[in-house]
Amino acid sequence: MIGCPVRNRAWILPAYLQSLEALDYPRERIIYCFIVNDCEDSTPDILGNFAHKYPGQVYLVENNGGNTPHQRGQYSFKRLAYLRNLLLMEFLRSDCEYLFSVDSDILVPPHSLRALINNQCDIVSCLVCNGAVIGDESCYNVLHRDDRGHYLHIRNFPRDRLFRVDCTGAAYLIKRQVISELGVRYGARNGAEDIGFCESARQKGVHIYCDGRLECTHVMKQL
Repeated sequence: MIGCPVRNRAWILPAYLQSLEALDYPRERIIYCFIVNDCEDSTPDILGNFAHKYPGQVYLVENNGGNTPHQRGQYSFKRLAYLRNLLLMEFLRSDCEYLFSVDSDILVPPHSLRALINNQCDIVSCLVCNGAVIGDESCYNVLHRDDRGHYLHIRNFPRDRLFRVDCTGAAYLIKRQVISELGVRYGARNGAEDIGFCESARQKGVHIYCDGRLECTHVMKQL
């Protein structure tokens, strides 16, 4: 299953969906699921057309009423954790072995899904640069937790192999057992919902990795 929560992303959705369609993986073995929430643009129409294109393979779950800002930097982490946990529930209703959580402003390389699966990790992410808005191209979606409990971006990491991280997000593959057997869920008690998910995973003994050979395109500015 591939999916994420989606809100007011009509500006990037066509490119996002095209990148998912371009994945080098049998399309008949993919299910898509999007948690559509509080949209004020044509996001529902775009996703509806995508669902019509792949009948029986696209699930659209509407959940409105959040009444929270959607601009970057103004998100409600509590609301995002709730929406992402809805996605986990939809995943558990399926018979899929993996959930590929890909945020709707991330364009994944065609070979990324196969490569992530071949790594055979419980949780493993692609690299995603988060620095376009703040002007720091060394800021990626990989963090470690220091002795004081603070999360710091990993600046120097290998680009030729897997490496361990304490927290990741944006584009990552999760094995079913992490959610179904270990009960890992999102939370916002200690900050962003991805931190809550990764902390829950680590508490259950799950090791989290990033594949330094895989880098996505992060479209952080509205097209």
